Amino acid sequence: MKIDIHTHLSKDPSYADRMVEAEKAIGVDKFVTFGAGPDDAWATNDQVLAAAEKYPDMIIPFAYVHLGKVTTAQITALVKRGFKGFKCINPAKPYNDDSFMKIYAKMAEHNVPVLFHTGIVGRFSDQSKYDVDTYRNKVIFLDRAARKFPTLNIIGAHLGNPDYGEAAMMMRWHPNLYFDLSGSSLKANPPEFFGKLFWWHAPETPGKPVLGSYNNDPRGRGPWQKIVFGTDVDPGKVAEVKADYDRLIATLGLSDKLRAAIYGETAREILGL
Repeated sequence: MKIDIHTHLSKDPSYADRMVEAEKAIGVDKFVTFGAGPDDAWATNDQVLAAAEKYPDMIIPFAYVHLGKVTTAQITALVKRGFKGFKCINPAKPYNDDSFMKIYAKMAEHNVPVLFHTGIVGRFSDQSKYDVDTYRNKVIFLDRAARKFPTLNIIGAHLGNPDYGEAAMMMRWHPNLYFDLSGSSLKANPPEFFGKLFWWHAPETPGKPVLGSYNNDPRGRGPWQKIVFGTDVDPGKVAEVKADYDRLIATLGLSDKLRAAIYGETAREILGL
C-alpha cells in the first residue's frame, strides 16, 4: 500500500478531484488530507470530511485543531464524526505547553495519530491577520509529548526544517515519533546529507533486527522505517515530490523493504489500516 501522509485540501470545489487524479498517477492508494488553518483559503473540517465521503477508498480525513482553543470534548467529537487523526500548526503556545497535555492525552486515548507542522512557517496571504510565530512550532517542543504519551503516534512534518539534527536525534530516541520530508528539504539538501544525518542506519540482516546502543527502537527499526512519504503540495507538483523521494532512495541504495516502508508500510501501521 502506498500512502501520502501529508496533503492539504483547498476550498476550490475541484481540488479534491484533481488531488485524487494526481495521487493515482504516481501510484498512491490512499492519502491523508486536512485544512491548513488559519488561512481562509483552505478547507474547513466539514469540507475535508465531505471529500473523504466522496472518495472513501482514497481519502483519509484528518481534522485541523488549533492548540489553545480546542477542547478535549471536541477531540472526542471529531473522532466520533470519522476523522482518523489530527493536524496541528501555529499553536497559541509552544507545543510542549502544560495546557496542551490533556489534549494529547485525549488523542492517545482515542488511539489516533497527530501530524504537527515543525520548523519554519511559510508566509501566506494577509500575514498580519494571524498570530504566527515559528518558535512555537520548533521540533524540540514535541519531545515532551513523545515521552509522556508513548502510545501516541506523532508525525513531524518537514523533519523540523531547519533543525534537522534535533529532529533526527528525537526520532532515534522516540519509537512513537516519525517524520516526513515534505517542503524544501529534499530540494535544499543532497541525498548524502540525509545518509549522514541518519548515521545509526545499519545494513539489514535477515532475521536479525537492527538494535543496539545506537538505536532505541524496541522493534529494531532503523531511521528509514520512521520516515514517511508526504508531499504537501498542490496536485500539479505531487509527481515532482515523488521524484525527489525516488532520487533519495536510489542514491542511498536503500533496500526494497525500506522503500516500501517509506512509501506506505510505516504509514499503514501509524493509521491502523
